[in-house]
Amino acid sequence: MQYDFDTLTDRRSAGSEKWNMMYSAKPGVDSGVIPLSVADMEFPIAPEIRAALNDYITNQIPGYSAAPEGFSESVCAFLRRRHGLSVTPEMLVQTPGIVYALPRAIRAVTQPGEGVIIMTPVYYPFYSVIENTRRKIVSCPLCYTDGRYTIDFDLFDRLAAEKDNTALLFCSPHNPVGRVWTEEELRCVADICSRHGLHVISDEIHFDLLYPGQKHVPFLHLSGPAAETAIVCTAPSKTFNLAGMNLSNLVIRDGDVRKNVQARLRADATPMQNPFGYVACQAAYDRAEGWLDALLAYLDENRRYVCGYLAAHIPQLYAVPLEGTYLQWIDCTRLGLEPDALERLMTAHDLFFDEGYLFGKEGAGFERINLACPRAALSQAMRRLEEAIASLP
Repeated sequence: MQYDFDTLTDRRSAGSEKWNMMYSAKPGVDSGVIPLSVADMEFPIAPEIRAALNDYITNQIPGYSAAPEGFSESVCAFLRRRHGLSVTPEMLVQTPGIVYALPRAIRAVTQPGEGVIIMTPVYYPFYSVIENTRRKIVSCPLCYTDGRYTIDFDLFDRLAAEKDNTALLFCSPHNPVGRVWTEEELRCVADICSRHGLHVISDEIHFDLLYPGQKHVPFLHLSGPAAETAIVCTAPSKTFNLAGMNLSNLVIRDGDVRKNVQARLRADATPMQNPFGYVACQAAYDRAEGWLDALLAYLDENRRYVCGYLAAHIPQLYAVPLEGTYLQWIDCTRLGLEPDALERLMTAHDLFFDEGYLFGKEGAGFERINLACPRAALSQAMRRLEEAIASLP
């Protein structure tokens, strides 16, 4: 089947958070400009998912809903096909999104005042979910050497050894730097966590969004106590552009950890899942892998286009090699601009990216660009970016 990734959907009055933020920042922005910030796509959902939702709303009643028949089996089958992950239905816990799940998971495996390690720069909600659970943020900055990010294992080992640090909130693949961790790197992470008794909460929401030559290794593929008791967070939302459906599938092998997480969800009066989320997720996993494969090919072309454009026309900027996610991390530090000046420059030229400082102090001087949009829109943004840089003294 042919899929259309080139037609732009007008979301100006649809309540899109990303678009509303753009108009709030610059009310008079030209109607042809689109934001390339928040991580949802500017692509219509797969027609297979749309058909399933249409069928449901035509023939069913969207009342209080549990997982429909066959839902868990569909999730398990997808994880097995795409990632070789052996999961049984009883290991799954549904939540209204991963960000919702993270503070409940943190409270399930740590105590107030304890330290939760994060590898920075990192997805900005990690900071707030730790602080809001009255835990301590413990930063383990990634090493940025020769334009590539790696884990500082010596520092991580020292931090993990501190008795007050009891958990690792891990991002795999990593947002925003775009790394897909190798099996060797992940084994080192798991070994350190097991040796020091760290609980692992692994956010793997971008696990399907990989480029040629890359392979995602789920944390549950590893061995040792840390892997056996890990809370692995998965969702169809990034993969199939279903963020508003508010459905995620946590995978928790250890029965005691799973019970603790479920108890936290009950204590917080977690609502039943949106029935449309169940329908969309099951249709995506059962019927829409062809769309996903076509999407990945299109995203790869967008990635190559941006890297090529910067190298040819804006050599002052550097596209950090993107291995996974559809979020391109751009190094703008050679411009010598303070973060607020860089942000003003972008806004002045109708460029609405995610500012690097949002991801922690290590992100200052960087921009995160969402590549999940029609290439024509991306091309226009690159031309405006070139003009922005050319306008500098």
